[in-house]
Amino acid sequence: MKSNATEKYTVEGRLISGPPALRKLYDIFDYYRGKTSLDIFLDFSELNWIDANLCAILDSIIFVLNRDWGHRFYIDKKDINGKFEIFQRNGFLKPSENGEVLIDNRETTVKLTRFLTDSDGEFYGYIGDSLFGHKAFEDMPEVKANLLEHFLEIFANIQTHAKTEDPIFACGQYYPKLFQLKFTLVDLGVGFLDPISKFTRGKINSPQGAIEWALIKTNSTKIDAPGGLGLSYSKDYCDYHKHGFQIITNGLCWTNDDCLVNYWSVPNFPGTVINLIFNCK
Repeated sequence: MKSNATEKYTVEGRLISGPPALRKLYDIFDYYRGKTSLDIFLDFSELNWIDANLCAILDSIIFVLNRDWGHRFYIDKKDINGKFEIFQRNGFLKPSENGEVLIDNRETTVKLTRFLTDSDGEFYGYIGDSLFGHKAFEDMPEVKANLLEHFLEIFANIQTHAKTEDPIFACGQYYPKLFQLKFTLVDLGVGFLDPISKFTRGKINSPQGAIEWALIKTNSTKIDAPGGLGLSYSKDYCDYHKHGFQIITNGLCWTNDDCLVNYWSVPNFPGTVINLIFNCK
């Protein structure tokens, strides 16, 4: 069997959860989509920082590029050692040939996990124990009390409206010095626009309109409506408690940042991403 041609792709700078980092990650997808199968070496030697929760997005990109175009990805271990060993602690990188893998002795990770769309119980345990049971929230039990059921509603909405049988990707990371826990959830479905446009009979016809529609409680509580009450409630909860909330779908990133611009264009990628930045103090 003929081996793939080899190519290097350099990832550089600082990737902090938000539109600029998303653009850089989705540029990888944009660059390799449609190309003949390649063995791709991801060069992290010039990467200064990456929020570890973004591994959910990177893993989903690698999954789609491998599934649809047969690309295979590699990382040089010397780029990881002493710099991005978090990739081993959170499960993004598989164990070495001798079976060894770093233990998360700092207890900061919410491990990178892929869920099947019918694995409700597994997702419930992960969200309840790994995310909201994390030590970052030990003095904030109200977060779990307020958001757990709504995260299950978000998962159920993906099952109903995303129209995908591909895995759902999740990953988080706690930063004790910043008192922040960042969490990312990715599905590879149809995104917001298609189901919401059909549900509203074409009244909603843009990605921005679809996001805005999904975040309005009176829309989300309609029977069988895309978006779902879990999404709108979680957004309102984050707004009230000054947590960061981001939605990326259909080539558009929305943020709840208190700024003049809340919508940013990004390269289009299948499905939807939800990024959360919890302030844990």
